[in-house]
Amino acid sequence: LHGGSGIPKEQVQKAISMGIAKINVNTELQQANAAAVKEFVISGKIDQGKNFDPRKILANGVVAMKETVAEKMDEFGSTGKA
Repeated sequence: LHGGSGIPKEQVQKAISMGIAKINVNTELQQANAAAVKEFVISGKIDQGKNFDPRKILANGVVAMKETVAEKMDEFGSTGKA
């Protein structure tokens, strides 16, 4: 299912029940990452200590993407099946 980001949960689950086995949700991952990095910068945390380090700036985005992946795995019914 190319372009699966933003499709309602019920429709995705129906597609899975009908045999769809691959769902692309990269846009949702990018949005989660961008929102987390944006919050870090806007909150002023970037100016504290050595938070100018790119690894620190991007760390919250990585966490947000991991959380989104976990949510999608639950939604798709694939948690614990790998």
